Amino acid sequence: MIAKTYDLSAAVHYHTGAFPPASLDYEALLGPLEDAAASLARYDAKMASMVNSELFLAPLRRQDAVSSSRMEGTISTIEELYRLEAEEDAGTPDPYREARNDDVETWLYSSALRNAQQALSNGAPLSEYMIRAAHQHLLSFGRGAGKRPGSYKLEQNYIGDDRRGKIQYVPIAPEHLPGAMADLVRFMNEGGMRPLIRTALTHVEFEALHPFEDGNGRIGRMLITLMLWKLGIISQPNFFVSGYFEANKDEYIEKMRAVSARGEWTGWVVFFLQAMHAQARVNIQTADSIFALHHDMRERFRVILNSQYHDQALDFVFASPIFRNDRFVERSGIPASSARIMSRRLVDAGLLRTIVPAAGRRAALYAFDPLLDILKV
Repeated sequence: MIAKTYDLSAAVHYHTGAFPPASLDYEALLGPLEDAAASLARYDAKMASMVNSELFLAPLRRQDAVSSSRMEGTISTIEELYRLEAEEDAGTPDPYREARNDDVETWLYSSALRNAQQALSNGAPLSEYMIRAAHQHLLSFGRGAGKRPGSYKLEQNYIGDDRRGKIQYVPIAPEHLPGAMADLVRFMNEGGMRPLIRTALTHVEFEALHPFEDGNGRIGRMLITLMLWKLGIISQPNFFVSGYFEANKDEYIEKMRAVSARGEWTGWVVFFLQAMHAQARVNIQTADSIFALHHDMRERFRVILNSQYHDQALDFVFASPIFRNDRFVERSGIPASSARIMSRRLVDAGLLRTIVPAAGRRAALYAFDPLLDILKV
């Protein structure tokens, strides 16, 4: 077999010795910084004011998982992600065996982010250990399982068009990575500059280092959420920005590439701050839509179900918009006989769609489309 050759003639190489940047144009950053900080503060206040905010944050987290995975060519949907979670929750033996690789990878991203958030909430530091643990979870099985989950690269990696054999970017060499990662984590935790600017620089540096064989983009975007919380910009580790990066993918990549190619650190930070500002507004709109739906559905559930348990039923389908009916019966807090009647009434009313009917000892699989329709990206 003839070894494939690659064209590095137009490749940009890692900016050795240039991180952190010696200077930034703070005059150019002032406006975008104020806009981003204000929008993030409004988003954070919105989430803090919501009773049981996890009902509204969990859908945003899964929406981010779909967008972040899609940026790496992993094509999944919010419904497929929730369906895989429902099968796992229902105790389905090997629920991933029949799932598409893309759906498994998206589920792993969502799961890895939840684990990292929980670790930080329990007091774990933002460290190399945490980054490697998130990566190990992200690639724990499926297509990435053979790409050294949780371990840094040992061979030089590249970013480019593999099909055409053109290399666009050459990350740091493996032998220089350990020191660079130690410097990056120190900067994340001890840098003296404004937290949003520090987060922007951390993200582009992590992507430039490309420390793992696979999964770098997803881990890098995960770190944004975790840093925003750890640095006190948001009060909970629940802000998601992958949607903006996906919608502006070409500019996202070019702005990062320009850092190494021409030292355009300020241009990257401006783009990052604009992303924070725009995505915060989108996230507020999405949360408002979910909140309005919850408010409207509360009355509909009350009328359709005619039961003192209508609120429990409503909160359950918002928390698990795809679910096996036996889990609804067991976990909704509603007496079993009443729960079975209620799910049938919701199906008859058109609020629940039957994905898979009951068969033998397997409970029916239902979808709550009003919420799923808001989340589709």
